[in-house]
Amino acid sequence: MENASITLDEISALVLCGGAGRRFGGADKPLALFNGDLGSHPMLDYVIHRLPKQARVFISANRNLDQYAQRGHVVSDAETGLDKTGPLVGIYAGLVACPTPWLLVCPGDMPLLPENWHGPLLTADCDEVGTRVLHDGERLQSLLCLLPTSLTTALGEYIRTGGKSVKAWHALHNAAEIRVSESQNAFANINTKAELNDL
Repeated sequence: MENASITLDEISALVLCGGAGRRFGGADKPLALFNGDLGSHPMLDYVIHRLPKQARVFISANRNLDQYAQRGHVVSDAETGLDKTGPLVGIYAGLVACPTPWLLVCPGDMPLLPENWHGPLLTADCDEVGTRVLHDGERLQSLLCLLPTSLTTALGEYIRTGGKSVKAWHALHNAAEIRVSESQNAFANINTKAELNDL
């Protein structure tokens, strides 16, 4: 099996913060305060803290752009010209802006991500260079992934022809599923204020 390890200088990072937060009372979830090992900070700050320190950070956002711009380079759905919404559109915007061969993707509502959650994606032995996605042993974590920018055009075409599912996109490109073993809450994403308060 070919060793296709990726070095840190080959990646940029994208944090997905463009959702409408419908189950969160319409609030901008990644900016909601979370009390953890950094103190009381927006969930987004915890996520960024878990990214590779060398990586340039892009943030997919569609509102509160000034707050996001304080933390990274903002890309919005409107910039794609696709007139569509959803995480795939945010990922596409990130791929278009990405200056490196690889884009590391994660959601902005996962404040409990492990310190080196991305490590297995970078060091995995894969048969061919393609998309890589984490599997927690129970389910595919479709939005914790590493994507080659060589697929930017293909993703744009997929979205334009009606594609919406991130999981289906991974399957289409025979994504390497990288299995990891972490604590039960390590990949918890926060959908409601009650879930945030229960952490």
